[in-house]
Amino acid sequence: MSMHEIAPLLQDGDLRLRPMAEADLPALTGQLRDPQVSRWLAVVTPAFDARELMAHDAHPGECVRVIEQDGAVIGGLCIGSTLWYWLRPESWGHGLMRRALTLAIAARFRHAAPPLIATCHDDNVASRGLLAGLGFAPSPVRRRLFFQGSQRSEPCRDYILAPEQWHLLHPPQITTTTATLRPALQKDAPAIARLPAGAKLWPEDGCLADFIESYRFRGDLKGLFTIEDDNRRMIGVALVNEDRVHLRFLTDEDDARHRAGVSEGLATWVAARAARA
Repeated sequence: MSMHEIAPLLQDGDLRLRPMAEADLPALTGQLRDPQVSRWLAVVTPAFDARELMAHDAHPGECVRVIEQDGAVIGGLCIGSTLWYWLRPESWGHGLMRRALTLAIAARFRHAAPPLIATCHDDNVASRGLLAGLGFAPSPVRRRLFFQGSQRSEPCRDYILAPEQWHLLHPPQITTTTATLRPALQKDAPAIARLPAGAKLWPEDGCLADFIESYRFRGDLKGLFTIEDDNRRMIGVALVNEDRVHLRFLTDEDDARHRAGVSEGLATWVAARAARA
């Protein structure tokens, strides 16, 4: 699923990602012609016109988003077959691009999607650190990429982020009135196996590892979640499959105390994710 199929506006406090508009062209063109910015972008020429971004945005599977802070256009990003991004120099050093990329990547991986690739110049220390912090893994082999601005090939490295890695590093946490839910992992198998006889959702004990892997949360509206109480004790599991939720608790007491709150919290979470899809 492409970025064109998600909500056009993504927001985190004072930071907002939105589609380009004609009124943005002067600001974006000025930013991309700034040598401090264009130095790191292979496709940008000294005479770059932001209208080229609009044309690129029209390609299937590609998406350009303007980055706006408190109403001011401070940069942009393109996420599609590859990822690339920029900020105006006066906005550097405040963690804004990390916040913007977190919004964009979470939106991309909300549905099944191939790994994301970003190419970074070897000398761009800030961008290399940003990508590593977000979970991107460097390719073991460097390559050279032709930069329009310098008119020469320069040393770069691809950084790759798989959706599984993203969800492992940024798991959702669902808080209800009485409990907390998080995606189940293989390390939870011993606790899950303690569910009472007759209450298990998998075919047989030997299939538990396969069951956890099959239903591992991957960013959509499906997944196996552990349920923990205020003491971080695992008290049950929730299997979410689109609009259907199956709950199993370790004891009848846990069931009686937590079922209503967990059901309500999951219903709210499912509805919110469905609305953003």
